[in-house]
Amino acid sequence: MSRDETETPWWLEPGPETCQHCQGTFHYEAGYHCFQCDSPICPVCVVELHETRQVSCPDCHAQADISNDEQSG
Repeated sequence: MSRDETETPWWLEPGPETCQHCQGTFHYEAGYHCFQCDSPICPVCVVELHETRQVSCPDCHAQADISNDEQSG
């Protein structure tokens, strides 16, 4: 097995950025920013809205779900 096959890719290693939702660390280049509040989000916590291809943090996504439930109810 070569050295390249055993090394973890840089984007999967812990980085200097901290996710505000799970407190995990990630590289800025591999992260996302919430479309609504612009907070940094790690690739694990991001919620992608497939209809619009926008990304949202878990908090903004939950607020949008609550708003949608109130409007339809």
